[in-house]
Amino acid sequence: MRVLLLAMAVCIGLAGCSSKEDIAKAEAAVDQFHKELNASEFDKIYDESSDGMKANASQEKLTKLLSAVHRKLGAFQSGKSTGWKVTAGTSGTIVTLGYTTTYERGEANETFIFKVVADKALLQGYNVNSNDLIEN
Repeated sequence: MRVLLLAMAVCIGLAGCSSKEDIAKAEAAVDQFHKELNASEFDKIYDESSDGMKANASQEKLTKLLSAVHRKLGAFQSGKSTGWKVTAGTSGTIVTLGYTTTYERGEANETFIFKVVADKALLQGYNVNSNDLIEN
């Protein structure tokens, strides 16, 4: 019984370390996303995204969304994490990050979904909510 409990504790501990590493990879990918958004590198964002993103959104559709965010809100200035969620399954690890962000001409709430593959977090989904996006 003790061996079983010890084995379970080790597995939980290892999963926790893995989650922290996956979150760090996803946070770095958010930073990269905002740098590319500021540089109007929308095609690059699409090219670096996961197959799941590409299956759900065409390059034209994602580029149109990102172009509107950049055009209406301006340059990304800062962001604050509002939470995260890590889901590990047989098809891989998914990390969801929420941010409250400040842009040059407004505020937004952004949700990023990443699929972690080896040492990279690949964009799987992106959602932006902003009254400033609609009004500008």
